[in-house]
Amino acid sequence: MNITGLVRVTVVAPQRRLDLALPEQAAIAEVLPGLLTKSGEHLADQGAPGGGWVLRRSDGMELNLGRTLGSHRIRDGEILHLVSRGLDWPELEYDDLVDAVASGAGKLGVPWTARHTRIAGLTGAALALLVVMAVVLRRGAPWADAASWLLLTSALLVAAGVALARVVGDSGAGALLGGLGLPFAAIGGGLLFAGTSTWPAIGAPQILSAGTALMLAGVACYLGIVDSGSLFAAATSTGLLGLIAGWIGTAESLDGPDVAAILGAATFAFSPLLGPLALRLGRLPMPILPRTTADLVRDDPQPPRRHVYGAVVRADGLLTGMLTGVAIAVSVCLVLLTTDRSTPATVLTGLLTLGCLLRARIYPVVKHRLMLLITALTGIACLVLGPLSASAADPVSLIVPLMVMLAAITIFCGLRYSTKLPSPYLSRYAEILEVLVTLALIPLACSVLGLYAVVRGWGG
Repeated sequence: MNITGLVRVTVVAPQRRLDLALPEQAAIAEVLPGLLTKSGEHLADQGAPGGGWVLRRSDGMELNLGRTLGSHRIRDGEILHLVSRGLDWPELEYDDLVDAVASGAGKLGVPWTARHTRIAGLTGAALALLVVMAVVLRRGAPWADAASWLLLTSALLVAAGVALARVVGDSGAGALLGGLGLPFAAIGGGLLFAGTSTWPAIGAPQILSAGTALMLAGVACYLGIVDSGSLFAAATSTGLLGLIAGWIGTAESLDGPDVAAILGAATFAFSPLLGPLALRLGRLPMPILPRTTADLVRDDPQPPRRHVYGAVVRADGLLTGMLTGVAIAVSVCLVLLTTDRSTPATVLTGLLTLGCLLRARIYPVVKHRLMLLITALTGIACLVLGPLSASAADPVSLIVPLMVMLAAITIFCGLRYSTKLPSPYLSRYAEILEVLVTLALIPLACSVLGLYAVVRGWGG
């Protein structure tokens, strides 16, 4: 394929021979009408009795109308034949039996190439590093020694990834090593203060140290490695939220569900700021609105297109990573809230689930919307397996009809709105409901924390 976006081919038509430069990203169906026009008068009508016109290679292979020239691997200088679909194209004769056998065998499997060698080497390195983690964890207590080994390995992996990306110029391999360093950092930070018991202690100090280590590793990889920015942005945001959760949990009066109520409500309430934050951190150039009459006639030069595309890629990676971190944090909060059997915690879990479903609609990109939808599905699973199963004497008689009803509603909405856009009124109602859900999170979180009982106690 040509890097200019054009491929130069020779088209042999029934009446003439054409030397053309065609866009390699254009589908064959888009190119064919123009070829018929240039190949002769009334040529399109002449091919109707034979089933229409098609493009074939010299070996007779028909080009699929729905695919592009680039996907067919059309090269510069290749000869294409414009023929009737019903034309009998005989097989190519051969005079070398060994070559025919080799050609047939080559179609039975993909040959091993340099790309497979690279993948095998990187996969082997990843498996070896996972074995290192397993060996260190099997060592057991004291966990501070295992944490030291894991953190040292994480630092070496991050440094090696940055060196591969910046010095060698292989950002893909650097991203792999940097990505492998993230779990080493998180687990090593979590085990740093895990004590000397047989099983490591899990609490606010461990979450605080794990989040800090993960955040630092994510920031170092994001700044040092060009590739896979969304992965390292996700690690940074997840580590930051874990750090905040651990810091809140250091208060002796707060347990796991209390921290989950605070973090889940605050994260969901401030999640609309992720889009503008990604635009600023990605340094995406924005149009300057005119404020005076002189601004209307001023013709400032536009930034280079490649700089704009680079900023778009950075902003998209940041938004994807931050949404991933938010989805992970809120999902963990939903699970922790389910462990609290109180009514406010159950209602807060339901509102967070409903809020994620409603907020997913504002993200048009599939990967962004899936983050919130997966979080909502996690909340539904927590509600079904937690409070609903525990509150009913016979969980089957309650859960089965509810799940069947939910499945019916999901099928109806999926089939209806896949062919018809929702009405503006429905969108407006969803927006109002989302605002009400967001406003209700704060008082519910206060109820989970027991602040109302404290206030009543002050009043005697």
